[in-house]
Amino acid sequence: MNSWYLVLVALSFSNAAALKLRFTNVKCEDLRPDFSQFKKCRLAVVKRDVISLNLEVKLLQVPVGNVTVNLSFYKKLNGYRPFLYNITHDFCWFMENRKRIMLAKIILDLFLKKSNINHTCPFDHNIIVDNVILHESQFKLLPFPRGDYMMQVKVAAYNDWKAVVKMYLGIYQDL
Repeated sequence: MNSWYLVLVALSFSNAAALKLRFTNVKCEDLRPDFSQFKKCRLAVVKRDVISLNLEVKLLQVPVGNVTVNLSFYKKLNGYRPFLYNITHDFCWFMENRKRIMLAKIILDLFLKKSNINHTCPFDHNIIVDNVILHESQFKLLPFPRGDYMMQVKVAAYNDWKAVVKMYLGIYQDL
């Protein structure tokens, strides 16, 4: 009996390693079109089950030296419901102290190598995120069971919300 139990446990852990992550949709909203405008907000299919995220935001009032970001996660359960994480921080301070807020660091590390937001404030150029692809290893520290999720990023400048990006992603079993 014990050996069967160990086999079942081993099989369940081997299945856990076969989880896949991918973007399923992205929606961008300009809350203040006189401040910034999305020039690009789309997903691109790289290959089967590999989807990349591409964003470009044109900043119309530069330089921007005061940025606040709200990051929240939602799980799809008869609509999207709040799920575990909802944090708001001064982005300029965070970029100088990246190791201080672990959740934000994990999420930002997804985007840093593929974007031009890898410096401290002020921002005096368009914001570009190019070809971000999700990998299971990037989320190994976060407890996400299988399902559909939405990661919402709200951006404020000078204490006024300017834009919202909703990234939808799926965590599913690889067959």
